[in-house]
Formats: sequence, C-alpha cells, structure tokens
Amino acid sequence: MSTFDLEKTQAVAALFAQERESRDDAWRRNFYAAVPDASLMSFDPQVNLGPDQFPYFHMAIPDPGPLTPFSISHLLDFLLDNGLGIAIFGDSSRSEEPEWVFSYGDLLAFSLYGDFDGDPPETTHAPKPAAGGRSVLVAAPSEAYLPARARRAIGAYSRKIFHLDNPKIGLVDDPQSTPSRYLIINLTLADYHGDQGKLDAALRYLSWFVPRTYRIAAMPPGFADSNFVPLP
Repeated sequence: MSTFDLEKTQAVAALFAQERESRDDAWRRNFYAAVPDASLMSFDPQVNLGPDQFPYFHMAIPDPGPLTPFSISHLLDFLLDNGLGIAIFGDSSRSEEPEWVFSYGDLLAFSLYGDFDGDPPETTHAPKPAAGGRSVLVAAPSEAYLPARARRAIGAYSRKIFHLDNPKIGLVDDPQSTPSRYLIINLTLADYHGDQGKLDAALRYLSWFVPRTYRIAAMPPGFADSNFVPLP
C-alpha cells in the first residue's frame, strides 16, 4: 500500500470542504481512513509551537503542481521519536486555523492500535466486582503499552516544565477502575503546595502524550514509586 496516495489527498480535501459544524462521527471515520496515507505538503520551518506550547509538524493540502510529498504513515516514526504532534491545514497559505490537530498521544495510539482514538477495548471496559477485598497491582508499563520513545518524550517534558529531577512512571492495574489499567507519575499534590487545580492542569498537559483511552494520574500521599520505571 502506498504511503503517498493522491486519491486520499483528494478525499481529505473534500472532507475539509465540509462545514466544521457538520463533521460527525461518520466524517471522522472517513477522515481517519484517508489521512494516514494522503500526500500532503510541509513548510519551512516544518515544526512550530501551537497555542498549547506543544510542538507540531505543520502539513497541508498541497497546491496543484510538483510536490515533495509527506504523509503521516511515512513520518510516524520520526514524529514519535521527536515528541511531535501534527497540525493539518486546508491550504498552503495557512490562512485559517488547522483543519485537524493530532496530539502526540493520538499518533502513539495509531502506532500501537491502528486507531487514532486509542485502544477500543479500553473504552468498553466495565469495572469488575471485588472478590475478597480490593486488589491493586503496580508495575512498570510494558514496551507494548508505553514504548520507550513515549517515555523519553514524557520524561523530557517533565524535567523541563515540572522541574522533576527524577521523573518515574508506573502502571496500575485496578479491576474496579475504568479503564482498569492506568499510568501514574511521581508528581504529587505536595509538589504544588496543595493546589489541586495546578496538579490537575499538569496532568491534563501530560495527557497530550498518551492515547485518549489512557488515564494518567498523580501519585497519592504515602504511595511508593519503587515499582515505577525512570523516564529517560
């Protein structure tokens, strides 16, 4: 299958021509099917900070004529290795806001599950009843669940923005939680002097790095991070 498909470029352009207010789940499914291999153009510079201060590789529907093609499928490893999201514009002038934005976590989800929205089974999980008391397991997340390159991206961000000297992350398996597995980072409420709003904001920023079906939580008081893995 070609990773530079002009027919899919035309399909994406036709989808972008629809009013944003009319873009429903069917529109999104069609977009997700077409966009990975669509031939798109890039810019100079290729990477720009978004309003959220995260870095995005800028792409657009190309002008008619000769084209140096770029596609999400072709760039995916580069983007994930370098902690980047994608902003896709409707034309080469970037005259409007991006037509679509993929976070790093969206791209990670596509890499892991073939679905920008994440791991489908996690969205349908129902909490299991406790049998003989609640049992919660804590371990290091596997490479299949949180690859090393995602850990590097989260670690670099945590050092730069949160000033964590030794960021670590663990995976909690709690049958009574939805999703049953979730990530926990060694950020604590004490790091924000008891300001829950600031801690919640930090976690929202960290969610940019993980699939939408993942949950990332702070470390509760008295919780040990001995089973966590360092974020390089």
